[in-house]
Amino acid sequence: MPAKCRGPSNSYRLAEQLYQKSTHFLLELLQNVDDNTYEVSLPTVNITYKRRTLEIASNEVGFNKRNVEAICRIGRSTKSGLDHTTRYIGEKGIGFKSVFKVADIVWIQSGCYSFKFDKRQKLGMIAPIWAEYPESTANGFTSVILQLSPDYDEGELVEEIRLLDPRLLVFLRKLRQINLSILDDRTGKSWVNTLVRRDEPCGTDSQYQYMILQNDLICQRYTLTRFSVLHMPAETKRAGCKQTEILLAFPISDVNEPKIESQHVYAFLPIRDYGFKVGFIVFLFLD
Repeated sequence: MPAKCRGPSNSYRLAEQLYQKSTHFLLELLQNVDDNTYEVSLPTVNITYKRRTLEIASNEVGFNKRNVEAICRIGRSTKSGLDHTTRYIGEKGIGFKSVFKVADIVWIQSGCYSFKFDKRQKLGMIAPIWAEYPESTANGFTSVILQLSPDYDEGELVEEIRLLDPRLLVFLRKLRQINLSILDDRTGKSWVNTLVRRDEPCGTDSQYQYMILQNDLICQRYTLTRFSVLHMPAETKRAGCKQTEILLAFPISDVNEPKIESQHVYAFLPIRDYGFKVGFIVFLFLD
């Protein structure tokens, strides 16, 4: 059968998903990092912007051969076949490919692997080029540097970093700390922000209290309840997924009194404010 009769190609579907997704670019990166495997007590990501480059470094376990192969392919993911009672974010490897919304060149350093992608070249978004990482790296961290495209508005990215909502940590599955920094090339001054989540069991196994700290100060407390939903309807993008969770996070005061204020609805990431006055609702889908 001629190729044109087979329907949209993988590369076409990739482009379609990359440029029609409504989720902010930086949030997609956080989704991808949250899906990593961690063997540390404080899973952390460092996000640093300087001189039209964005570096994302996390203390995950690092790449293996299978990870490298997966990140180079279209429509593949190392998540497939995992326990479907676990909450995973993202859709079949699209999370990483979202970097090409803003970047021409992407360098990756993880363990013994060091390579880059260059979308200006033929097959540049999927064909790795073995290359030395352009910056020094910390031991135990997987690091990624994005070289922004010339036509990308860096002001948009800087603003998104500055306005990153600390409440995202409530619904991220693994990450507990996000370190943000921006270097102003004109003044040489740095802007730094540290977001941390602390968890404490509360009552039953399905209830927790979360504290969200910003620069070592508590900015919000939550009581969170999980509810499992079984027998989910079939979804082609999440083959084999039969179970999901609904999380309700209720903001509380320092003396455990409810704080009545309008809240956003989340599906891992903020969707919109529907006027709910008692807390967050998040629908967590598996893939």
